[in-house]
Amino acid sequence: MVASLLRLQLLAFWRAPYLGGRIALALAKGAGVAYAVGAAAILGFVLPDLLGAVAPGLPALASVDAAVLPALAVLLVGRQVFQDVPTRGATAFLTLPVSRQRVAAAVLLRSATTPFGVVPLAFAVPFAARAVRAEAGAPAAWAFGLAVLALVVVSHALLVVWKTRLGARPVRTIGVVAGTVGLVAALEGATGGLMAHVRAGGLGLAVLGALAAATLVLAYHALVAALYLDAGGSRRASAARAITGLDRGGTRAFLDLDRRLVTRATFPRSVLANAAVVSVVLTVGALLARRHPAGAFVPTELVLLFSTGPVAGSFGQYAVSFASGYTDRLLTLPGGVEAFVRAKWAGVVVATVTLGVVQAGLVFALASDLVDLVGVSVVFSLGVLAPAALWGATLGPKPLDVSERLLFVNTQSFGAQLLVGSTAALAGGVLSLAGPDRGALVAAALGLVGILLTPLWLRALVRRIHRRRHVVAARFRSAL
Repeated sequence: MVASLLRLQLLAFWRAPYLGGRIALALAKGAGVAYAVGAAAILGFVLPDLLGAVAPGLPALASVDAAVLPALAVLLVGRQVFQDVPTRGATAFLTLPVSRQRVAAAVLLRSATTPFGVVPLAFAVPFAARAVRAEAGAPAAWAFGLAVLALVVVSHALLVVWKTRLGARPVRTIGVVAGTVGLVAALEGATGGLMAHVRAGGLGLAVLGALAAATLVLAYHALVAALYLDAGGSRRASAARAITGLDRGGTRAFLDLDRRLVTRATFPRSVLANAAVVSVVLTVGALLARRHPAGAFVPTELVLLFSTGPVAGSFGQYAVSFASGYTDRLLTLPGGVEAFVRAKWAGVVVATVTLGVVQAGLVFALASDLVDLVGVSVVFSLGVLAPAALWGATLGPKPLDVSERLLFVNTQSFGAQLLVGSTAALAGGVLSLAGPDRGALVAAALGLVGILLTPLWLRALVRRIHRRRHVVAARFRSAL
């Protein structure tokens, strides 16, 4: 059996695309890291002798003390440029009965074992064991090594916070990173030399330890939020959830994931905000133009019938593909696609109704006689535009992954835009022909028919997504 496994591994090495190259690249990287660690360890051990031969009047401890903050700055910049947090590798564990503490700790530990974390310690340990211990004693050597370890931990924790929270909370993240670096610089200035203060037995080591612990806690919570491990629905069911089906098959868990996705990821939040702003601007513009009928190109009643359409159309066409990168593993569970589709439909309903409430307040303040058209707009959007948008979301060549840097490609949403745009144009033509008096009745009738048929087209959408997932997988296989 062992021989068979070895033979399979050998065949995979020679036949699998890119596997041999990746293994060779990993071996080359490992050799480079081993060389860097060995060089740092040798330098830490021989630095006093080297300085004694090159610059006899330059003490080794003073030289290292003066280089601590510049080295920390270089370490932070190098981590931000060359290192990444392996959050995608943790998605394989999201469907397993593994605690979130273990998953987050595994990601933290995996991202810590890099040259940026190992090389400084490889230098500090032999330097403390020889140079610091010879001049200041064993307690000072231990304090020096622990201080370097604390600074490495702080730099690693700041990397995790920066990589995982910058898109969702940019101002807060920049403030945390800048404040932490500023605190270390303030300690250096207040103590007249942080490492010398640590070797002398001052409180600098305790402050660095507390700072390392605090930044690790922040990094842990940032990882939990980035991996959506804090998402979880309540177990209590209600009659309303039983009727709507939102208490079945993990629908509430998907809803919680979507809510956190919209609040934490830049792209979904910007699409939803842009659609809401466009809707409000069009509504206010149409109501102001109503006071000057000669300058109105489109009837105000027709604009109000589409007052909630941008959210149902724009947000709906991305709803199915927004969370695909995070919930792909969950979709493989029994009933996962059904729960996924119900959650997307519920999210579009909540967004459309919320915008309808805001629009109703604006219309009531500017033209109270037309406020009923906003309610008709909500029904029309949910029954006509939202189904077209959700169906259009399955027409892209592959799902959008909101964790990618390049978030928008025209070919990924062209089908959805075409379907939503043609549906809106056709419905607008029908409503225009019906006239201002009967247009609201026609829109309400179309919307009610679409809402009553929701179970049918949702089941059809589930079947299409099942087929679509196999098509995407086949495309990836054919590209190998």
